[in-house]
Amino acid sequence: MQNYYKAYMREKQARDELEELLEEKTSKLYALNIELEKKIEILQRQQVAVVQSEKMATLGTLSAGVAHEINNPLAYLTCNLDTLAEYTDDINEYLSLSSKLINSEVDLSEFSSAIAKLQQNISIADLIQDINDITDDCKEGCGRISKIVANLLDFAKPTAESILEFEALEIIEQTTQLLENKLKQLHVTIDCEPELIITGNKPNLTQALINILVNAAQSCESKRSDDQSFSPMINIRARQEGENALIEIQDNGQGVDPQVINRVFDPFYSTKPLGEGTGMGLAVVYGIISNHLGTVSIDNNIDSGVTVSIKIPLVH
Repeated sequence: MQNYYKAYMREKQARDELEELLEEKTSKLYALNIELEKKIEILQRQQVAVVQSEKMATLGTLSAGVAHEINNPLAYLTCNLDTLAEYTDDINEYLSLSSKLINSEVDLSEFSSAIAKLQQNISIADLIQDINDITDDCKEGCGRISKIVANLLDFAKPTAESILEFEALEIIEQTTQLLENKLKQLHVTIDCEPELIITGNKPNLTQALINILVNAAQSCESKRSDDQSFSPMINIRARQEGENALIEIQDNGQGVDPQVINRVFDPFYSTKPLGEGTGMGLAVVYGIISNHLGTVSIDNNIDSGVTVSIKIPLVH
């Protein structure tokens, strides 16, 4: 009996030591987990800061083009308003005569005579038609400016991880609109299947496409500076591939040296001359696409230029 008791006590002591060790390890694991969560939170904040910083750098690149795109509709808005100001006197005279006739300050013959004299400068029909045309032009101009500004605000504002569902075509169109001035010297085609619904942070995905398209445009411009007969092209395609939306951006620019093409997504690595690139453009693209559970790759084309391929899971 005494032997059984000794065995029981040894087992109890071993169990107590094991529980104490387990509690100690659990406590350490919990502390490490808390520390890991803090580091992850810091990394997430740093990543948001890097993306936002890249957005600001991109806005600096786009500013001249955006100003030009806003100046175009502003120019004909100003011209139309000047024309309306000139028409004000004619409109006032017509209204004044009508008021006098209503108040019996002139008779019908005097009114007809005065109207006939005014008609020699501009007829009422022409005046009405011109005002309608001017109004339509002004609405169109204001609409264009409003759209440009809305796209800029949507792209530039710091956003929390607002996850939305949208078509791939939406971010492609928004990106090309923001880069309209930069891309106007290139032949750009868009071939996108309808209803490619993806989910994610729209401004960030727009940022990724902007970085890719700016690189493609610069590559084409650099090649054209060496060959004036060169015709630069960028083709943007989007289609379904299995469970993913596949977005391909193909240019016919200079391409990338095969020896360094595997490094283009590395942070701070740049193939551009010193001072012309931060080396973070494609690194930011890689981070954004990875956050959307997608993949991004780059390959040299057989003839010239590169194709950047992005895969993002579709919404079912």
